[in-house]
Amino acid sequence: MPDITPTLRLQHYDLPAMDRAHHLFTALLGALPLVSKSALPCLLNNLLINVRDHFDQEERFMLATSFHAYDAHRSQHQQLISLLTHYQHQLELGENLDPLELHMQLCSWQDEHQQSWDDPLAQHLRQANRWQGTKQASQVA
Repeated sequence: MPDITPTLRLQHYDLPAMDRAHHLFTALLGALPLVSKSALPCLLNNLLINVRDHFDQEERFMLATSFHAYDAHRSQHQQLISLLTHYQHQLELGENLDPLELHMQLCSWQDEHQQSWDDPLAQHLRQANRWQGTKQASQVA
C-alpha cells in the first residue's frame, strides 16, 4: 500500500498529554482499513469520542496559555467533529461508507492539522511552560 500522506508521522512533541492523545488517534485511524462493515459505527463513535476529549484538552491548554491562534485552531477542530458527525449520520441512515476512503480523508486531515496547527501549538506550549512560570502554564505539559 503506498503512503497515503508521505509526511504523516507519529508525532512526538515531548508534551505527554498531547503525545498520548495523538498516539491514540493515530491508532484508531490505523484500525479503519481493517474494520468490518458491522464494526464501523463503533469505531467511528470511538474516533468521535476521542477527538472531542482531545480537542477539549487542547483548547483548555490554548486558553490557559493565551495561544494567539485559538479561534482558528478551534475552528479546525469543529470542522473535523462536524465531518465525523456527518459520517455517523450517514451510517444511521443505512448508507455505506468506504473505510479506506474515510481512512485516507482522516489521515490527510491529521497530516495537515499536525503541520499547520499542532506543531505551532506544541512549540507555544513548551515556551509557555518554560518561560511563563505560572502554575496554570506548568500544568499544561
